[in-house]
Amino acid sequence: MNTVKLDTCEHLCPFPLIEAKKAITSMGTGDLLIIEYDCAQATENIPRWAAEEGH
Repeated sequence: MNTVKLDTCEHLCPFPLIEAKKAITSMGTGDLLIIEYDCAQATENIPRWAAEEGH
């Protein structure tokens, strides 16, 4: 299992979500993606996207 850390602090939405989508394409089953962000909208957008995509 690999851990990928993604720092998107100071990036406005939708860029944290865009970066998360890019990062996850190169990850394998069981890998962990840790996203640091300070965009309030990402608090809702990223978990919703992950759930909709089955992650």
